Amino acid sequence: MRSRTLNLVVFLTPFLASAVLTWFFSAPGVLAVLSYLVFLGMAIGAFTFAVFLKQYVSAMRYEPPLFSRYAEYRIAAVIPTFNEDPEIVRDTLISVMLALKGRGDAFILDDSTSERSKEGIKDLEKLGARVLRRDDRRGYKAGAINDFLKLYGKNYTLLAIFDADQRPVNSFFDETLQYFTDEKVAFVQIPQAYTELETGVGVAAYWQQQPFLRFIMRGRKISAFSLGSGTVFRISALEEVGGLDEENITEDVATSVKLHGKGYRSVYIDKPLVWYGEPPKDLKAYLSQQSRWALGGFQLLRTLLKERLTLSAFIDYISSWMYWFKEGPLTVVEIIAPMVFLLFDVHFLRIDAFVYLASYMPFFISTLIVFVIAARKLYGFRGFVYHQTIELLAFPSITASFIAWLLRRKRPFAVTRKRAERVPIKLIVPYALILVFLIASVIRGVFLLLFDPIIRPAALVNVFWAAYFIPFIAFGIYTVLKYYEREEEVKIFIRV
Repeated sequence: MRSRTLNLVVFLTPFLASAVLTWFFSAPGVLAVLSYLVFLGMAIGAFTFAVFLKQYVSAMRYEPPLFSRYAEYRIAAVIPTFNEDPEIVRDTLISVMLALKGRGDAFILDDSTSERSKEGIKDLEKLGARVLRRDDRRGYKAGAINDFLKLYGKNYTLLAIFDADQRPVNSFFDETLQYFTDEKVAFVQIPQAYTELETGVGVAAYWQQQPFLRFIMRGRKISAFSLGSGTVFRISALEEVGGLDEENITEDVATSVKLHGKGYRSVYIDKPLVWYGEPPKDLKAYLSQQSRWALGGFQLLRTLLKERLTLSAFIDYISSWMYWFKEGPLTVVEIIAPMVFLLFDVHFLRIDAFVYLASYMPFFISTLIVFVIAARKLYGFRGFVYHQTIELLAFPSITASFIAWLLRRKRPFAVTRKRAERVPIKLIVPYALILVFLIASVIRGVFLLLFDPIIRPAALVNVFWAAYFIPFIAFGIYTVLKYYEREEEVKIFIRV
């Protein structure tokens, strides 16, 4: 009970601190709502940065252990599929069977509705796998795996899950099985891979993943969560929490929280133990993916506050919830706020601009220094720009997921499309309109700087924030519209 109370206090702290700041520094009336959300964005930004810094320092000390001896386990390796290209599934299946080395069996859990996919995947039984189908799609991917466990779980010790486009290397199980000698290890997770980088959106999605995989997951010492693919679960631990969570659209994270709440721990091995991997290749596919992940993140809040997580694990998980909140609704506020001031002369804060700069700029510079150091170690300026750009483009979809969560609406599970399509112009128009308003805000802000000395300091602050978003949105539109397929293989070299 005490741990839950402490966790609740930690969660509420940014919200309460923002309320106090609003009380002292907000304009009266309805403008207090905008002021509160601006302060909340700053508070949650500070919280998530502090957690990232903790994880970054921990990640820098990461050293994968050498091979050690392990007991032999019976492994069930499953590939959940839904209308996937049978050729992609076939290649993944071959990789899985080679990695098993006779230590278990491979199953394809096929929920396909396409006759072409169903027939092509059924033919894969010739390679030695079993194809299992259900009468309905209850629980989607999680439901398919849970149904499998009810039928066959007692025959195996471990369950390995692979998406249709995530192929394990031959040494996958040699590297992962050793950790299960510790009975408190519920699952082992390895990083996923994006290798088929054929479009600008795909490249950007790749770079966006890198800080998460290299720093955040590395830094979560005992609370790294399942990514839904490339995970090896201890079946007895999974059964203890009732199998994979079928209520949350991101069942992998929700199940991880329940396992950590039971006192189990997880292990993250930062080694390239899977290859291939197709990212979202156009904006529509990317927004669909981010929308689903965000909705699952928002749905997780009740579970986080309910489970008996250690304070360290809770902070790691709640920072993920706050990340989605900041990248969605609070980003909307951050974009609108300078427009409101510069275009409509709405003064929603009663705080001296110099006081604001003196109190906020040291924090802003500190975060910038940390991110520059991290970027130099990871992906340089190019990767940083791609990362920030694609992340910013996701804010409308994340915000829509937040609203769906508030209204308790469930969105159907959707597999990220693996083929690029021409981007409908209607997806670009909102970003173009925002860009126009931001540019107009900066132009009027420059006018105020030149001819209105009374509000010059406040105008300077708002011009800075309006101008900050312009290059990222402009580059995002360029990246999305510059659709291309590369004939040659794309090679990216990463210094870790």
